[in-house]
Amino acid sequence: MSVNKRSRRNLGIVAIITAIAISLSLISYQYSQYSASQIEEISIRDTISNAEIQAYDLGNSLANKLDDITSLLQIMGASRAIQQGDLSAAASIFNEAQLATSDLVDFYMWLDRDGRIVWISNLNQTTYDQYRGLDLSYRLYFSEPKATHNVYYSSLVDSNDRINRLYMSYPIIGKDNNNNNASAQLDPVSAVGSSLGGDFRGIVVAGIRSDVLGKYLESQISPNLEGQVGLIDRTGIILYSKDSEYVSKNVFGVKFQSFLQSLGSQTIRTMSTGFKLGLQGYSGSEEISVNGKSAFVYAPILLQGNQFGVLYIVAPYTQVAEVTALVENQKNLSIFLIIAISASAVIAALVILQWNRNLEKTIAQRTAQLREANEQLTVHDKLQKEFINIAAHELRTPLQPILGLSQILESQFGEQSEEMKIIARNARRLERLTQDILDISRIESGALSLKIQTIDLDEVISSVIIDYRENLENATETENGKKEKKVKIKYEPKKLMVKGDRERIQQVMSNLINNALRFTKEGEITVKTQVIDGFAQITVKDTGSGIDPEIMPRLFQKFVTKSAKGTGLGLYISDRIIQAHGGKMWAENNADGKGATFAFWLPLEKEHEEGPLS
Repeated sequence: MSVNKRSRRNLGIVAIITAIAISLSLISYQYSQYSASQIEEISIRDTISNAEIQAYDLGNSLANKLDDITSLLQIMGASRAIQQGDLSAAASIFNEAQLATSDLVDFYMWLDRDGRIVWISNLNQTTYDQYRGLDLSYRLYFSEPKATHNVYYSSLVDSNDRINRLYMSYPIIGKDNNNNNASAQLDPVSAVGSSLGGDFRGIVVAGIRSDVLGKYLESQISPNLEGQVGLIDRTGIILYSKDSEYVSKNVFGVKFQSFLQSLGSQTIRTMSTGFKLGLQGYSGSEEISVNGKSAFVYAPILLQGNQFGVLYIVAPYTQVAEVTALVENQKNLSIFLIIAISASAVIAALVILQWNRNLEKTIAQRTAQLREANEQLTVHDKLQKEFINIAAHELRTPLQPILGLSQILESQFGEQSEEMKIIARNARRLERLTQDILDISRIESGALSLKIQTIDLDEVISSVIIDYRENLENATETENGKKEKKVKIKYEPKKLMVKGDRERIQQVMSNLINNALRFTKEGEITVKTQVIDGFAQITVKDTGSGIDPEIMPRLFQKFVTKSAKGTGLGLYISDRIIQAHGGKMWAENNADGKGATFAFWLPLEKEHEEGPLS
């Protein structure tokens, strides 16, 4: 296709795109004017609806929570241990109740008929001894249930430790030893509630910190609502507010009313009216001005049919503001696009034409360069592999006599000379490194050959484990000259016949056990075999430091290691050997956080295949 034809085609495409874009921008601008008000109205309705649902759910959740605590107090007051004054048995009951409601209740307390402390949960012995016998008969949470023989819910009380708490108390009413004992065993709650004529023996109390109550309420609010929650009691006292300075103040008092006044006359009238309606048992929602427009939702909380308080939520129209800003931005963008697209269309056509010509030249040049670079890389890769192969073989030739002589000298003088041990150990290490280099050369050149035959997997694994156990026996001598194993290797033999190369499987097992020992200073290494889906699965599990998450994705690549002594070749070679057998290898950190597990599959001999393990 000629340059002129390409130019005409490109200009035509740009013209069409420009016309479409301008038309769409104009339509978008007109439509955004209409949709902005609709979106804002929908967002407001959604915010109010979500706040109402949240207030209803949160009110029910709190009511259920407090009802559960009330039921616990009833059961505790009717229990045999508390009725009979058995402190030892009662302490167990209090502790169990504490555990069941620890997310909200700070402590449970037992006061005798004179209002003195008998027991408090969630305290150490020293603190309990300080409070035991303390007279709290002047507290309303004692005098009210004593007078009414019924449950009592306090407002905020400044406790002896200077912490604001809400108290729930229930009377301990004595029962006669005849009919009431039998009915109490069947239904202790109804028995206590019906024993208004019995003798008063004290109260059981649940103390709830106002800040903990607030955290519970905040945790139940959906993060998408971005609202603030508050709670007032039946007299208008604020039990919780995000602004802690208003806690324990009355919503109709001077301080809180002054705060509402600062928000505007409409807001103070709306919120005050809402609080009054909520205290009369009504729920509702209104719009107020708090940091912009917000939804004010209130709902009464009923406990056992009686008014406990009012829960309220202030939810700002955050979503509305965000949507309005987005619509406004869209308007501005539409105007800008109408101007910018028209101006840039001609420039874009010229740039595209010039870019096409330059691109053709650049592609031709880069293609030639890449072809030349690829040829050079092929030559370099071949030379590198040949060098590694030759170097490994050349190292192996002088290494054999060194290793042989070092072993002879070690056997003669090793016990007396630490230097001979070092020479022998490093000679063996150099031999393993040379063998690893040769294996990598064979793997990458595709020259790795396997002598596949039917082998006894138990025999192969056992031979490797025996060698390592002997090495551990010789390497774990303490300062006193005694043998002390810090690492144990466990293996339960299981006869399995597999298809594989005996020496290569031994090499894989040796690499995995050696790797486990390198990262396990003390503990145990467990080797296990089992049959899964027609394969023999071998696992090596240790209790060491585990696999560093940083290298986990590259674990079976060359030169990847976190060990100061390792080369990062053993796992790479082992993985490739298992792949050559038609199996696979994987690894993972143990679920308990101690150590790691390496595993691989090998094909079974047919007569030893079994079904999948459950």
